[in-house]
Amino acid sequence: MSDALRSMKYFVEKHATGALTRTGIPRVDILKVTEPTELFPEVYQPLVSLILQGEKRLLIGNQVLNYATGYTFIGSVELPVVGEIVQASARVPYLAASLTFDRSVVADLLSLEPSPTKLPDTRSFCVNHASDRLIDAWLRMLHLMEQPDEIAVMAPLLEREILFRLLRGPQGAVLRQVAGINDRFSQIRNTLIWIRNEYATAFQVEDLACAANMSASAFQRRFKASTGLSPIQYQKQIRLYEARRMLFAKPGDVATVALAVGYESLSQFTREYARMFGYPPARDIRKLRAKSPAAPLHSDKPPGS
Repeated sequence: MSDALRSMKYFVEKHATGALTRTGIPRVDILKVTEPTELFPEVYQPLVSLILQGEKRLLIGNQVLNYATGYTFIGSVELPVVGEIVQASARVPYLAASLTFDRSVVADLLSLEPSPTKLPDTRSFCVNHASDRLIDAWLRMLHLMEQPDEIAVMAPLLEREILFRLLRGPQGAVLRQVAGINDRFSQIRNTLIWIRNEYATAFQVEDLACAANMSASAFQRRFKASTGLSPIQYQKQIRLYEARRMLFAKPGDVATVALAVGYESLSQFTREYARMFGYPPARDIRKLRAKSPAAPLHSDKPPGS
C-alpha cells in the first residue's frame, strides 16, 4: 500500500463519526464500516468512490463488480444496485471516500479538453485501479478536513484535479457521459431521468425509443449496455426501492404504497417485493426498523461506496 493511501486511511479513521460521514467538503463523503454487510439494494447517484481498505461487491443487472483497496468505482447515471461490503471488522474496518459529481463542473472542465472525434459506446459504470496521481489528489482533498478555512478556495481546485485525472485515465469515457458529451448516451440519460421522475407511469418501450430517436432494438440494446438492465427492469427496481423507502418512513399501509408506485395488483407487488428484498413488505420493514431504526433506505449519496 502506498504512503498516500495510508495517509488517507488515517484521515478517514480520524474523522469518521459513523458509517457515513459528511466531511464539510462539498459533495465529499467518507465511510467507515466495522463489519461485513448483507446485500442491500439502493440507488447510486453519479459519483466516483475510492476504497482505502476492505472489499466491496456490487450487482448491477446481471453484472458483478468486485473491487478492493486502491480501486475506484465510477458511475455516470442513477444506478439501481445491490451492494455488500465483503471485508470489514472493528480492527480492520472498511474505509472509503466518495465524490458526487456536479454536472456543471464536469461540463466546464470538458470544455477545456479536446473531445475525441468518436466516442465509443460504453457502460455507465466501471471499476479501475486508481493511479498514483489520482490518489495524490484525493489525499490533498481529504487533508482539507483538517484545514476547514481552506475549503472554499482549495476544494473546487482539487475537485477539478480529481476529475482531470479521471478524464485522462481509463474511466474518462464514463466521466464524459456525466456532461452529456456523447449524444447517443444523452438520449439514454434523458430516458433514465424520465423514468426516475415518472416511475409510477406505465410506458411502452417503443414510445421511449421513438422519443430517443432510435429504433426499439437499438434503444433497448444501448439502454441495457449502459445500465445493465432493460427499461422495464430499471423501472421495476426504482419502483420497489421507492416503495421500501416509503414503507420505512411510514409503515403500515402496503396497499396504498403499492398503488402509489404504480402497481395495480397488491399480490404482484408483494411477490416482486419479496423477490427483491427477501421478505414480504411488512416483515421486511419490521426487520429493518429493528436492526437500524434511523437507517436511510434511499439516500442521494450511497452508503457503502
